[in-house]
Amino acid sequence: MNLFLLIVFVIIGFAGLFYNVDAGVFIGFGLIPWQVLKIKMKKKFVLTSIISTTLIGGGYFIYSQEWLILALFIFIQLYNYWGLLNAQMK
Repeated sequence: MNLFLLIVFVIIGFAGLFYNVDAGVFIGFGLIPWQVLKIKMKKKFVLTSIISTTLIGGGYFIYSQEWLILALFIFIQLYNYWGLLNAQMK
């Protein structure tokens, strides 16, 4: 199920980029790292997904000048990073 949701979020994120839909970019790229984390991939892969989705989504919101959504998106990515740190401590 986690792999299916990962594929769905990737499609939603890139469709949001293609059609300029803020909600699609926010939801898609905000939840990709969480699904990668739930699949229990290596730390480097999860960290790479967090960094790459932050750059793609952040770049989109800077380009479209949506500063509030950018701040919320960065907060979501920090939460994803916190989840990565919490998963390693267990």
